[in-house]
Amino acid sequence: MALPEEADIPSRFPFGDSCALTGPCPVERRSVRLPADLAARLGDTADELLLAATLVLARKYSDSLAFRIGVRHASWPTGRPAVPLVAAMPSARSAAEHLRAVTDELAAIGAVADGSVPADGSAVDGSVPADGSAANGSAANGSVPPDGGVPAAGSAAAGGVVADGSAAADGGTVDGGVVADGSAADGSVPADGSVADGSAADGSAANGGVADGSVPADGGAVAEPGVLLAGVPDASGGPKVLYVLGSAGHRAAARVNGADLVVSRAGGPDGTTLYADCHAHVHDTGFTERMLGHLIVLLRQFLDLPDTRIGDLRLLTDAEHAQLRAFNDTAGPYPRDASIYELFAAQAAERPDRIAVEHASRSLTYRQLQDEAEQLAAVLHSRGIGPRDRVALLLDATPLLLVAVLAVLRLGGVYVPLDRSLPVGRRDFLLADSGAALLLVDGQQVAADVPVLDLSRAQDAAAQDAPAQDTAAQDAPAGPPDVAVSPLDPAYVLYTSGTTGRPKGVLVGQRAVIRLVRGADYVDLSPGTRILQTGALAFDATTFEFWGSLLNGGTLVLEPATTVLSSTDLGAVMSRCRINTLWLTATLFNQLVEQDPKVLAGAQVLLGGEPVSARHLALAMDACPDSVFTNGYGPTENTTFSVTHRVTARPCGRVPIGRPVANSTAWVLDRDGNPQPLGVPGELHVGGDGLSDGYLNLPELNASCFLDGTPATPERLYRTGDLARWTAEGLLDCLGRTDDQVKIRGYRVELTEIESRLSQLPGVRDAVVLLRPRAAEEPLLCAYFTAKAPVEAAQLREALARDLPDYMVPSAFLRLDEMPRNLNHKIDRAALAALEPEDSTAGRASGRAPATALEVTVAGLFAEALGLREVGVDDSFFDLGGHSLRMMRLWNRIRSVTGRDLALKQVLERPTVAGVVAALEHGSAAAPARPRLTRRS
Repeated sequence: MALPEEADIPSRFPFGDSCALTGPCPVERRSVRLPADLAARLGDTADELLLAATLVLARKYSDSLAFRIGVRHASWPTGRPAVPLVAAMPSARSAAEHLRAVTDELAAIGAVADGSVPADGSAVDGSVPADGSAANGSAANGSVPPDGGVPAAGSAAAGGVVADGSAAADGGTVDGGVVADGSAADGSVPADGSVADGSAADGSAANGGVADGSVPADGGAVAEPGVLLAGVPDASGGPKVLYVLGSAGHRAAARVNGADLVVSRAGGPDGTTLYADCHAHVHDTGFTERMLGHLIVLLRQFLDLPDTRIGDLRLLTDAEHAQLRAFNDTAGPYPRDASIYELFAAQAAERPDRIAVEHASRSLTYRQLQDEAEQLAAVLHSRGIGPRDRVALLLDATPLLLVAVLAVLRLGGVYVPLDRSLPVGRRDFLLADSGAALLLVDGQQVAADVPVLDLSRAQDAAAQDAPAQDTAAQDAPAGPPDVAVSPLDPAYVLYTSGTTGRPKGVLVGQRAVIRLVRGADYVDLSPGTRILQTGALAFDATTFEFWGSLLNGGTLVLEPATTVLSSTDLGAVMSRCRINTLWLTATLFNQLVEQDPKVLAGAQVLLGGEPVSARHLALAMDACPDSVFTNGYGPTENTTFSVTHRVTARPCGRVPIGRPVANSTAWVLDRDGNPQPLGVPGELHVGGDGLSDGYLNLPELNASCFLDGTPATPERLYRTGDLARWTAEGLLDCLGRTDDQVKIRGYRVELTEIESRLSQLPGVRDAVVLLRPRAAEEPLLCAYFTAKAPVEAAQLREALARDLPDYMVPSAFLRLDEMPRNLNHKIDRAALAALEPEDSTAGRASGRAPATALEVTVAGLFAEALGLREVGVDDSFFDLGGHSLRMMRLWNRIRSVTGRDLALKQVLERPTVAGVVAALEHGSAAAPARPRLTRRS
């Protein structure tokens, strides 16, 4: 299989627009007069200092450890190409060391200005020795000869900058340590898997979609201190950033040699002026003006603080830093010293007869909910539960769930919600890892290595024949003891996918929860709030749903999970229950909008879990002018929402994620922990009172993911792994990931966890899992594997389903003889992504073939929804890889194609072609109209 060439060291900035025009493009020029004191200090070293500063600026803009820049002299004719230079700029190198390297290199290429050495590094007569050395016979030790010749391939100019016109013909080592493709001289690859240009070693874009070849912010090394890079090909057609030597004045022009930015200077009787000529189709004038300010900031540090590490050099002006601090000035009043149960009890005392939890089986007032929570807390206390003890919950979404959660918190305990659909193996791991002292169930028989307490009623418990399983009805004491609970105490543990092959538990504190729902500035929460619970019980959206209602005197409405899959059912519930607030994953929101965008009329709709579709959001806003739509972003480690954006205008393009919510912070930092300027990408870090206490039992991961702060950001922060930038409007724009984490139906999924499990299965040798985007459909989770012996994809899927939740089980498998590899001998994920696996989990449907015309129609719709060629009449939709969102699409297609009424519940209860056909044959000819919705208050 042909391998793609490695991308190059960054030679452009990872932002700005693209321009496909080949002809002349407009140029925007901006200039700034250097302060007199600074201009006087530049003296005869103006070019050296400015080029050194420009390289550092480019390194920080691209968040890399090296940069390729073009250098030309003001006296050269316009058509003469620039000399491309590559500078390695490790964080530990000082500004003075970097300046010396640049000075030495400029001295070496100084003869180019008079034409004695062509800019491409070849001999004056155009010949190039066969050994790849410079035509002038440069020294074998890598020093640059006084005539300005280019060093021989494999040699190094002292200090870290080299003219790269001469690449070794065989890709030989440079300074003995780095070869042209970025791999180590011995053929190994840096330990973090990155290559010299910052792309992932497997060929995928490590920065989640910022397409410029910039080095990701994960610390991937380009070169060790003192190691030079030379001869790395530039696939983009030449450096896009150019520095002009000499006093250029009006003669400097953008688009020289295809550059998008040209930096130059001009001296005169009035002082020194810096010029920046920008390709107007790529960079705007606001960026150009900010960039010139950053150059001045860097120049002063080079002169005043020469021993400062490159990693510690800052870009921001004082005004810019003040602006970022203002974005994060979110402190506001809220009961930060209270506990969750304390605030709930206050609501119960103030409005005891208001409905707290509404459910089809029964509803509870605040007084009733508190009374039942107190009773259960007494029972739990009698079982030994006390402060900081963890109690796992394996319960359905009924009022009993809220009773249990409040009872645990009443004792200062920590609740651990578990999804009822979890495979037994994964559930047992979570119980063990969390250190749960007790597991609460509601009637179901559960075998576990921890004590199990059944919360069902006495008559239900009496019918059970498992003596080891206690019941809550047995001898409950009169009341629980008083417990002092601190706002810094933990409240719950929530598990997310882990990079080590096992899930990781996030410990969230009481204050973090309260900061989310009290004093909130991103949503209206009050006694009139009626929230529909839509998230999975082990999903962090429940934190907002539970406490956004119960800590503000509102009402939490519990409905079957299938309600939100149908716009008809959802519309009926929203009208009947007067829902005015709900949270939806972006995928579910899109599906509902496609069914009926008016279903969300009159509500506060919070969206998140995945990037929001601007098209679907615009449709919903047009259909629901009285609704409020808010894009919410936040990792579990910062308690549900970190930043939000209330969308007030019809969106086009990427929807911003906004600004930090009250009492929270958000910083875009480079690899060294320095804030990035407006428009410049970096890794998003979040903090504030919502920050979690970290991961259970994972001290090394805590040390790498939770930072104690930097001089520029002196607060504890969480590294999200998301690339983001501040827009000119002061909003955060999320650009993608720096790693392989993906979102599936709103859930965070570490692909390495799936790969680890797949690789452990018998017969599997190598495994790679990718999330493949698909037009107009949800992305497809695909597994690529090699095997020592024949193995069926259905067997692999069945084995994975025993350990992983359904959303982490790949829908498509493809067996390969060998994994494609790139030049660094790493698995080439880009090549894998180009392969087309069959969207099938069983490979082929089995069972009875459709016979009647209606069976043929319905079977075809099943196959369409599942991505299969055919489906048997008795094949289960879910056994063939279906899930709730695919089921929703299938249900809509069946009703649309057949024109017959069909309840989603009927499809879920009998998810086969035969079952659906039977329901259709007994149904009516048209679907019922959706109830009319009105504004809810």
